[in-house]
Amino acid sequence: MMKISQDVEAIIHENISSSKAPKFNHTAASIGADEDLQVVCLGTDGLPYLFWQGGVKKSQWHYEGKLLHDKIEGIKFTSVAASIGADKDLQAVCLGTDGLPYLFWQGGVKKSQWHYEGKLLHDKIKV
Repeated sequence: MMKISQDVEAIIHENISSSKAPKFNHTAASIGADEDLQVVCLGTDGLPYLFWQGGVKKSQWHYEGKLLHDKIEGIKFTSVAASIGADKDLQAVCLGTDGLPYLFWQGGVKKSQWHYEGKLLHDKIKV
């Protein structure tokens, strides 16, 4: 199990009040489709949250909060991995509590926009 680094933990507490800060179990980081660093953290609630570094001041950190929670339909996640994929879009794959993968991605026409694709080839996976 990968724990979030002390640097990311410090950023969390620097950017959001501790009373509103969720606790995190897992984290994945990668350069995003917009060439800013993106950090997807899974909360102890099993849902993804987003931090990113960049913007006008490339060294500035930002806390976006909930990552597409309105699109997730009752799924909770146990781990996350992220990397640049096709067309230089950022892809984050989260493992659901059902043991199956789900896809989030950043890119498309508006490079900074995040999308929830949902089930990743579940019809091809034999369990």
